[in-house]
Amino acid sequence: MAGGRWSGHADGLLSGATWGVVAVLLPTAGQLPSASLPATSVAVAALFDAAAAVFLLTRSGVAAVVRVLASRRALAIGLCGLLGGPLFMGGYVAAVLLAGPADALTATATYPVIGAILARPLLRQRLDRVGWLGVVAAVAGATLIAVDAGNGVPDLIGIGLALVAAAAVALEGIVATRAMVGLDTNTVMAARELLSAGMFGLLVLVVPGAVATVGQVVADAGLTVLIAGAGVIGGYSYVIWYRSIRTIGVARAMALNISYAMWGVLFAWIVLHAPPAPLAITGCVVVSAGAVLTILSGRRGAERAAPAGPARSIRGVLLRGLLPRRLVVGGDLHHRR
Repeated sequence: MAGGRWSGHADGLLSGATWGVVAVLLPTAGQLPSASLPATSVAVAALFDAAAAVFLLTRSGVAAVVRVLASRRALAIGLCGLLGGPLFMGGYVAAVLLAGPADALTATATYPVIGAILARPLLRQRLDRVGWLGVVAAVAGATLIAVDAGNGVPDLIGIGLALVAAAAVALEGIVATRAMVGLDTNTVMAARELLSAGMFGLLVLVVPGAVATVGQVVADAGLTVLIAGAGVIGGYSYVIWYRSIRTIGVARAMALNISYAMWGVLFAWIVLHAPPAPLAITGCVVVSAGAVLTILSGRRGAERAAPAGPARSIRGVLLRGLLPRRLVVGGDLHHRR
């Protein structure tokens, strides 16, 4: 397999692993101040995106982000910020608070199917049969992970919000493919997070109780560290997800990113000492099988992506996602079209 495509698959899997860490770090409803669901969701999501924006701006540089926002791509990047910010992150946080992380992860795990369906007419990206089998297996495995989770009206509302979030993030992947053409992935993502954080800032001002909730969360050092840490890791996860989309296409990148459901279970087991149920273990195996099928699919070029660059090691993939661009030897970090 060409080095560039290997790197794209590694980025896809790594984006899933890092989002699994985010799922473990985000505080649950019992850890947060008592407030309305809209106020709590907006407060947590706003702090999350603010931390991600600061991290990515530090890496990319303010001047580069300003140039991008002053270009014709600003509208597309702003749409990415709306889809991935208030619609996805806001809906996802609300779903976690209502239905719990397991159900929220499962419902949002449907987004690769939505993305694969939309990518064909909008981007002319097609999956072969093995690729579709990989996408379906990944979604099925993610569903098995939380099939025995709780139920009730709050749970159903939470799942509904998570499905809306899934549709939003699938559309973001489509729009991002166009927004990134000819631009550096890090800079695009930094601009997207900055706009998203700004949108959440406006929501904090208009949602009743949100300002007070933000103040209560910030006053708790433990909660602040958890949310800010999740935001930094989430920002990194988004960068390498965008990079994977650019290299191997929307559908494959999404199918690999969906492994976050598996990683979330594993990290919860390791960090929170929450052993998974047998069905969850089965789901992890199926998700892994789906990821393997996705990697093996389309090796004859069924889906056109960016030109492949030199092969990268795992260490190189990690460093190129974390270090400021000026500190990475070789200048340009990512492929440019």
